[in-house]
Amino acid sequence: MKETLKGKVALVTGASSGIGEATARALASRGAAVALAARSEERLGFLVREISAAGGPALAVKTDVADEDSARGAVERTVGEFGALDILVNNAGLGLSGRVAELRPEDLRYVFDVNLLGPLNCVQAALPHMERGGRIINVSSVVGKRAIPKVGGYCATKFALNALSEALRVEVADRGITVTSVYPGTTQTAFRENSRRTKDEKRGWRPGGVTPEKVAEKISAAAESGGRDVYVTLPDRIFVAGATLAPGLFDRVLRRWARD
Repeated sequence: MKETLKGKVALVTGASSGIGEATARALASRGAAVALAARSEERLGFLVREISAAGGPALAVKTDVADEDSARGAVERTVGEFGALDILVNNAGLGLSGRVAELRPEDLRYVFDVNLLGPLNCVQAALPHMERGGRIINVSSVVGKRAIPKVGGYCATKFALNALSEALRVEVADRGITVTSVYPGTTQTAFRENSRRTKDEKRGWRPGGVTPEKVAEKISAAAESGGRDVYVTLPDRIFVAGATLAPGLFDRVLRRWARD
Protein backbone atom coordinates (compact mmCIF):
# COMPACT_ATOMS: atom_id res chain seq x y z
CA MET A 1 0.00 0.00 0.00
CA LYS A 2 1.23 3.49 -0.86
CA GLU A 3 2.34 5.56 2.11
CA THR A 4 0.03 8.44 1.25
CA LEU A 5 0.12 9.72 4.84
CA LYS A 6 3.87 9.50 5.35
CA GLY A 7 4.97 12.26 7.72
CA LYS A 8 1.47 12.81 9.10
CA VAL A 9 0.49 12.31 12.75
CA ALA A 10 -2.92 10.95 13.66
CA LEU A 11 -4.77 10.61 16.96
CA VAL A 12 -7.56 8.01 16.99
CA THR A 13 -9.96 7.79 19.91
CA GLY A 14 -11.76 4.58 20.80
CA ALA A 15 -8.79 2.75 19.28
CA SER A 16 -8.89 -0.36 21.47
CA SER A 17 -11.49 -2.20 19.37
CA GLY A 18 -13.85 -2.09 16.41
CA ILE A 19 -13.74 0.85 14.02
CA GLY A 20 -11.05 2.67 16.01
CA GLU A 21 -8.71 -0.31 16.03
CA ALA A 22 -9.20 -0.89 12.30
CA THR A 23 -8.68 2.81 11.59
CA ALA A 24 -5.41 2.88 13.52
CA ARG A 25 -4.13 -0.03 11.44
CA ALA A 26 -5.29 1.57 8.20
CA LEU A 27 -3.68 4.93 8.94
CA ALA A 28 -0.44 3.26 10.02
CA SER A 29 -0.36 1.19 6.83
CA ARG A 30 -0.49 4.46 4.89
CA GLY A 31 2.57 5.74 6.71
CA ALA A 32 1.05 7.87 9.47
CA ALA A 33 2.40 7.94 13.00
CA VAL A 34 -0.56 6.98 15.15
CA ALA A 35 -1.49 7.80 18.73
CA LEU A 36 -4.09 5.39 20.06
CA ALA A 37 -6.48 6.68 22.72
CA ALA A 38 -8.91 4.60 24.76
CA ARG A 39 -9.68 3.70 28.35
CA SER A 40 -8.25 0.17 28.01
CA GLU A 41 -4.49 0.67 28.12
CA GLU A 42 -3.79 -3.07 27.98
CA ARG A 43 -5.67 -3.54 24.71
CA LEU A 44 -3.97 -0.49 23.25
CA GLY A 45 -0.60 -2.01 24.13
CA PHE A 46 -1.24 -5.05 21.95
CA LEU A 47 -2.09 -2.85 18.98
CA VAL A 48 0.94 -0.61 19.49
CA ARG A 49 3.22 -3.64 19.47
CA GLU A 50 1.57 -4.91 16.29
CA ILE A 51 1.98 -1.59 14.47
CA SER A 52 5.51 -1.11 15.76
CA ALA A 53 6.47 -4.62 14.61
CA ALA A 54 5.36 -3.63 11.11
CA GLY A 55 7.65 -0.61 11.26
CA GLY A 56 5.13 2.10 12.10
CA PRO A 57 5.47 4.69 14.87
CA ALA A 58 2.70 4.19 17.44
CA LEU A 59 1.84 5.44 20.90
CA ALA A 60 -0.76 4.24 23.42
CA VAL A 61 -2.45 6.91 25.51
CA LYS A 62 -4.94 5.88 28.18
CA THR A 63 -7.76 8.38 27.73
CA ASP A 64 -11.28 9.10 28.86
CA VAL A 65 -12.50 11.54 26.22
CA ALA A 66 -15.40 12.61 28.44
CA ASP A 67 -12.84 14.10 30.83
CA GLU A 68 -11.49 17.40 29.50
CA ASP A 69 -8.09 17.06 31.19
CA SER A 70 -7.68 13.50 29.93
CA ALA A 71 -8.49 14.50 26.36
CA ARG A 72 -6.10 17.44 26.53
CA GLY A 73 -3.43 15.15 27.94
CA ALA A 74 -3.84 12.74 25.02
CA VAL A 75 -3.29 15.55 22.53
CA GLU A 76 -0.30 16.92 24.42
CA ARG A 77 1.32 13.48 24.63
CA THR A 78 0.78 12.98 20.90
CA VAL A 79 2.37 16.31 20.04
CA GLY A 80 5.16 15.74 22.56
CA GLU A 81 6.00 12.33 21.09
CA PHE A 82 5.60 13.05 17.38
CA GLY A 83 5.99 16.82 17.19
CA ALA A 84 2.67 17.56 15.47
CA LEU A 85 -0.97 16.61 15.09
CA ASP A 86 -2.41 16.51 11.58
CA ILE A 87 -5.37 14.13 11.83
CA LEU A 88 -7.91 13.74 14.62
CA VAL A 89 -10.36 10.85 14.38
CA ASN A 90 -13.15 11.21 16.93
CA ASN A 91 -14.38 7.64 17.02
CA ALA A 92 -14.91 6.88 20.72
CA GLY A 93 -18.59 6.35 21.39
CA LEU A 94 -21.13 4.53 23.50
CA GLY A 95 -24.56 3.17 22.59
CA LEU A 96 -27.78 3.51 24.54
CA SER A 97 -30.95 1.54 23.93
CA GLY A 98 -34.39 2.18 25.38
CA ARG A 99 -37.68 3.79 24.49
CA VAL A 100 -37.76 7.55 25.02
CA ALA A 101 -40.46 7.24 27.69
CA GLU A 102 -38.21 4.94 29.71
CA LEU A 103 -34.76 6.52 29.31
CA ARG A 104 -32.94 7.29 32.54
CA PRO A 105 -31.61 10.87 32.48
CA GLU A 106 -28.34 9.79 34.10
CA ASP A 107 -27.71 7.30 31.28
CA LEU A 108 -28.46 9.87 28.61
CA ARG A 109 -26.21 12.46 30.27
CA TYR A 110 -23.32 10.00 30.37
CA VAL A 111 -23.73 9.00 26.72
CA PHE A 112 -23.82 12.69 25.74
CA ASP A 113 -20.62 13.16 27.76
CA VAL A 114 -18.89 10.46 25.71
CA ASN A 115 -20.46 10.95 22.27
CA LEU A 116 -20.66 14.74 22.14
CA LEU A 117 -18.50 16.33 24.82
CA GLY A 118 -15.77 13.77 24.12
CA PRO A 119 -15.27 14.94 20.53
CA LEU A 120 -15.63 18.55 21.67
CA ASN A 121 -12.89 18.09 24.26
CA CYS A 122 -10.58 16.53 21.69
CA VAL A 123 -11.29 19.16 19.03
CA GLN A 124 -10.64 22.04 21.42
CA ALA A 125 -7.39 20.45 22.57
CA ALA A 126 -6.25 19.63 19.02
CA LEU A 127 -7.02 22.85 17.13
CA PRO A 128 -4.18 24.96 18.61
CA HIS A 129 -1.72 22.37 17.26
CA MET A 130 -3.22 21.91 13.79
CA GLU A 131 -1.67 23.56 10.76
CA ARG A 132 -3.14 24.11 7.33
CA GLY A 133 -4.15 20.78 5.83
CA GLY A 134 -5.30 19.39 9.16
CA ARG A 135 -8.13 16.86 9.18
CA ILE A 136 -10.84 16.45 11.81
CA ILE A 137 -12.93 13.33 11.23
CA ASN A 138 -16.02 12.79 13.40
CA VAL A 139 -17.55 9.33 13.30
CA SER A 140 -21.31 9.81 13.41
CA SER A 141 -23.97 7.34 12.23
CA VAL A 142 -26.80 7.10 9.73
CA VAL A 143 -29.13 7.27 12.74
CA GLY A 144 -27.70 10.73 13.34
CA LYS A 145 -29.56 11.64 10.15
CA ARG A 146 -32.77 9.71 10.82
CA ALA A 147 -33.59 8.57 14.36
CA ILE A 148 -35.08 5.12 14.80
CA PRO A 149 -37.15 3.62 17.62
CA LYS A 150 -35.60 2.17 20.78
CA VAL A 151 -32.31 4.08 20.39
CA GLY A 152 -33.62 7.64 20.40
CA GLY A 153 -31.19 8.76 23.09
CA TYR A 154 -28.19 7.48 21.15
CA CYS A 155 -29.52 9.03 17.95
CA ALA A 156 -29.80 12.38 19.73
CA THR A 157 -26.10 12.35 20.56
CA LYS A 158 -25.21 11.78 16.91
CA PHE A 159 -27.60 14.50 15.70
CA ALA A 160 -25.82 16.83 18.12
CA LEU A 161 -22.40 15.73 16.89
CA ASN A 162 -23.48 16.47 13.31
CA ALA A 163 -24.52 19.98 14.33
CA LEU A 164 -21.16 20.54 16.00
CA SER A 165 -19.36 19.29 12.89
CA GLU A 166 -21.34 21.52 10.54
CA ALA A 167 -20.59 24.66 12.53
CA LEU A 168 -16.94 23.74 13.05
CA ARG A 169 -16.45 23.02 9.34
CA VAL A 170 -17.30 26.60 8.46
CA GLU A 171 -15.41 28.10 11.39
CA VAL A 172 -12.06 26.48 10.51
CA ALA A 173 -12.32 26.57 6.72
CA ASP A 174 -10.17 29.71 6.42
CA ARG A 175 -7.43 27.92 8.35
CA GLY A 176 -7.34 25.18 5.70
CA ILE A 177 -8.60 22.53 8.14
CA THR A 178 -11.29 20.15 6.92
CA VAL A 179 -14.05 18.57 9.01
CA THR A 180 -15.51 15.30 7.77
CA SER A 181 -18.56 13.51 9.13
CA VAL A 182 -18.59 9.74 8.60
CA TYR A 183 -21.95 7.94 8.68
CA PRO A 184 -21.62 4.18 9.17
CA GLY A 185 -24.70 2.01 9.26
CA THR A 186 -24.63 -1.28 11.14
CA THR A 187 -21.08 -2.50 11.69
CA GLN A 188 -19.83 -5.93 12.68
CA THR A 189 -18.41 -4.97 16.06
CA ALA A 190 -19.26 -5.50 19.72
CA PHE A 191 -20.82 -2.02 19.85
CA ARG A 192 -24.37 -3.23 20.47
CA GLU A 193 -23.30 -5.67 23.16
CA ASN A 194 -21.35 -2.94 24.96
CA SER A 195 -24.20 -0.41 24.81
CA ARG A 196 -26.10 0.71 27.87
CA ARG A 197 -29.61 -0.68 28.14
CA THR A 198 -32.56 0.99 29.80
CA LYS A 199 -34.31 -2.36 30.23
CA ASP A 200 -34.01 -5.84 28.77
CA GLU A 201 -35.75 -4.64 25.63
CA LYS A 202 -35.43 -6.38 22.31
CA ARG A 203 -33.55 -4.18 19.92
CA GLY A 204 -35.23 -5.39 16.77
CA TRP A 205 -33.82 -6.66 13.51
CA ARG A 206 -30.73 -5.01 12.13
CA PRO A 207 -28.87 -5.54 8.86
CA GLY A 208 -25.80 -7.78 9.01
CA GLY A 209 -23.54 -4.78 8.66
CA VAL A 210 -20.08 -4.17 7.23
CA THR A 211 -16.70 -4.95 8.70
CA PRO A 212 -14.91 -2.27 10.72
CA GLU A 213 -12.15 -2.44 8.11
CA LYS A 214 -14.54 -1.12 5.46
CA VAL A 215 -15.40 1.85 7.64
CA ALA A 216 -11.70 2.37 8.35
CA GLU A 217 -11.01 2.56 4.60
CA LYS A 218 -13.49 5.41 4.29
CA ILE A 219 -11.97 7.21 7.27
CA SER A 220 -8.47 6.79 5.84
CA ALA A 221 -9.59 8.23 2.51
CA ALA A 222 -10.97 11.26 4.37
CA ALA A 223 -7.63 11.59 6.18
CA GLU A 224 -5.92 11.73 2.79
CA SER A 225 -8.19 14.14 0.95
CA GLY A 226 -10.69 15.67 3.35
CA GLY A 227 -14.31 15.77 2.26
CA ARG A 228 -17.57 16.77 3.91
CA ASP A 229 -19.91 13.79 4.34
CA VAL A 230 -18.85 10.17 3.94
CA TYR A 231 -21.22 7.22 3.71
CA VAL A 232 -19.84 3.72 3.95
CA THR A 233 -22.30 1.89 1.68
CA LEU A 234 -24.84 2.79 -0.97
CA PRO A 235 -27.73 1.40 1.15
CA ASP A 236 -26.68 3.74 3.96
CA ARG A 237 -26.91 6.70 1.60
CA ILE A 238 -30.25 5.51 0.21
CA PHE A 239 -31.63 5.10 3.74
CA VAL A 240 -30.79 8.70 4.60
CA ALA A 241 -32.03 10.06 1.28
CA GLY A 242 -35.30 8.13 1.55
CA ALA A 243 -35.88 9.23 5.13
CA THR A 244 -35.28 12.84 4.09
CA LEU A 245 -37.57 12.74 1.05
CA ALA A 246 -40.34 10.59 2.55
CA PRO A 247 -40.25 10.91 6.35
CA GLY A 248 -43.91 9.95 6.79
CA LEU A 249 -43.40 6.70 4.90
CA PHE A 250 -40.41 5.87 7.07
CA ASP A 251 -42.50 6.59 10.17
CA ARG A 252 -45.03 4.01 9.06
CA VAL A 253 -42.37 1.42 8.29
CA LEU A 254 -40.62 1.95 11.62
CA ARG A 255 -43.88 1.92 13.58
CA ARG A 256 -44.23 -1.79 13.03
CA TRP A 257 -40.66 -2.44 14.11
CA ALA A 258 -41.21 -0.34 17.25
CA ARG A 259 -44.03 -2.62 18.36
CA ASP A 260 -41.77 -5.69 18.61
